[in-house]
Amino acid sequence: MNRKSSLLLRIGFMNVARASLFVMLVSLFFITPIFRASAADLQNRSVAVGTPEPSATTNHVFQFRNPTANVLGSIRLQYCGNSPLFNVACVAPAGLNVSSATLLSQVGNVGFAKDGLTDTSNFVISRAPAGALSGTLSTYTLSNVINPSTADVTVYVRIELFASADTSGPAFDQGAIAFSTNGKFSVGAFVPPFLAFCVGVTVASDCSSTSGSLVNFGELSPNSTSSTTTQFAGATNDPTGMQIFLNGQTMTSGNNVINALNSAASSSVGSSQFGINLRQNSQPSVGANRTGLGSTNPDTGYGTSNQYKFNSGDRIARSTLPTEYNVFTVSYIANVPEDQPPGVYATTLLYTALVSF
Repeated sequence: MNRKSSLLLRIGFMNVARASLFVMLVSLFFITPIFRASAADLQNRSVAVGTPEPSATTNHVFQFRNPTANVLGSIRLQYCGNSPLFNVACVAPAGLNVSSATLLSQVGNVGFAKDGLTDTSNFVISRAPAGALSGTLSTYTLSNVINPSTADVTVYVRIELFASADTSGPAFDQGAIAFSTNGKFSVGAFVPPFLAFCVGVTVASDCSSTSGSLVNFGELSPNSTSSTTTQFAGATNDPTGMQIFLNGQTMTSGNNVINALNSAASSSVGSSQFGINLRQNSQPSVGANRTGLGSTNPDTGYGTSNQYKFNSGDRIARSTLPTEYNVFTVSYIANVPEDQPPGVYATTLLYTALVSF
């Protein structure tokens, strides 16, 4: 179960020594992610696995509430081993097989039967299209599911609701859930999985709200370091905690770049530098230390004051236990030399929160 957020930065130079930098930030949530603009997020979704042992034949019990009152004709449960994101190609988990699974029971929106579109990693149920009961907690129990053959892997199940009886056309409600074959956490009716993650210019301490989608570095100068901040927060009841990753590239304008700090380093005025950290700093004076009662901490390279770094794909923070909320302030710095080519510089950054329910 992942949450993600996008970060857009722009720089416009007035001359070789001055520029304007803008950062656009959009939250993308793992528990309630925005996968497609046309589909609403399924609510209160969970999966209970009879046994998490690899290759075991067991029951998978799915629950969710559909927020949209719409004609409902088919539901697809797609098992993926690589990502919960609907815009990412699904890679079937090794050894998983639902082709011989059966729909043992159904509650809520009912009248479904196993569809011939079912294969090893997609379980499809269908009925004559009829109005869906919006807000109803629906439960579907699959029996004779063969778990993935590999231990300690996370399986993501993408759930999609369609108006058609054959999963054609766009989904009107959707959401993703996850389970692990490691047996460390069994999700059931009394312990639903929980992950909250939010990003914004500022965020509430419990992710109940976020504020702002644009930050401004002001005019860049080779004579001083420019800086700005955004925030993210998160909490989870996953026994193994959560990990937060950062993906993207440094700021570019065509073939021109502001160099990323691939190793932790201090700010150097007049150099070409782009980097972040998660601490309060004095050089320059920017940022704040984490707040909250949780156990999440900055990762190596991003947790030392006055040291900045940027590597796409880096883990920037993690907890190893279930954690209450922590709010992190992300400090961004940018330095440019006298001969920095003029242009509009931009990048998109993606923050991802990962758990392994």
